[in-house]
Amino acid sequence: MSLRHWTLVVCLTALSAADLQAQRLFAGVDFTTRFDNREYAGTHFADASQTFFSTRLTPQAGIRWDERNTLAVAVDLLQDFGDGSDFLSDVKPLIYYKFEAPSVCAAAGIFPRETLRGDYGEAFFDSSYLFYHNRISGVMGQYRGRGASFVELAIDWEGMQSKRTREKFRLLSAGLYDRGGVWYGGYTLTLLHYAKTSDPAPDEGVVDHLLVNPFVGARFGNRFEFDIRLGYLQSMQRDRIAENGWVTPKGGQLEIRVSRWGLTLGNSLYVGQNMMPLYERYGQALYAGNPFFGTPDSVYNRTEIGYARRFFGDTLGVRAGLFFHCDGKGLGTSQLLEVNVRLQKTGRERAFSGEKR
Repeated sequence: MSLRHWTLVVCLTALSAADLQAQRLFAGVDFTTRFDNREYAGTHFADASQTFFSTRLTPQAGIRWDERNTLAVAVDLLQDFGDGSDFLSDVKPLIYYKFEAPSVCAAAGIFPRETLRGDYGEAFFDSSYLFYHNRISGVMGQYRGRGASFVELAIDWEGMQSKRTREKFRLLSAGLYDRGGVWYGGYTLTLLHYAKTSDPAPDEGVVDHLLVNPFVGARFGNRFEFDIRLGYLQSMQRDRIAENGWVTPKGGQLEIRVSRWGLTLGNSLYVGQNMMPLYERYGQALYAGNPFFGTPDSVYNRTEIGYARRFFGDTLGVRAGLFFHCDGKGLGTSQLLEVNVRLQKTGRERAFSGEKR
């Protein structure tokens, strides 16, 4: 365990033991084990077949005051099963401040990705990407309206320029108009700037990648819950080293979900152009979405049979799924199992020094 990792542990311990004034201390831990097996032989993406099997432990501690402010420190400990590492596969910090009121929320620092409320789908972020990149490094602001309505904007700084690392940052935005009736609508958007290293090689390009997804949907049902969503995907991408201007792939997506008792039967159909035209050159460094949205045959259909429930006072969550992927060439399958535990304890409020309560 390196010195910087021990420093984070010491900070957590000191924060938990501090004699703070008129504030509430909290401490908790998140635990997740995730199994994701992908078998894509026979499709255009046979090379993407692989198995992700990992476990994560995230101890955290912090301070809350005035019921709106939170200052927190955490350490994200990740182990990929079978990777042969001496200690852990990865150790990363979370250090953030969050302000949360009924209609406004803002965060700064390195904070959990789940702080965002937007439904950034598989065209934006593959589920494995979200698991391994579960932090936002930057700032975020949200406005919350009536019902489930909201709009948010965030900046995620993913790469600091150095001789080995490209400068890389992403703008994220989403909005939803949902007053609790049948109909709802909204959008999701990302804008990625993928630049060069500080000592660039001759073949390093600079890429700008915009993807926007406006959508409308309807939720209804009594014994069964139905959710039908129709969306439009539009991208604008430019590789400046190629000097051939912008490319603008586009397509439509229809999603249908039926659920009850935690069980879900869903189907997502995408019809359109290859949304990842620069994949052969930049791969996953540029594209965080599901690779099937790069299908050259203009169609990608995913069928899901899933189960998701939480138990024991919302402390234990179980999620399982079986997925069938058809990309116009063949049929691939994937299986998912995830177990999540969340525990948190909040201390009693402390008074200002010398103040009687």
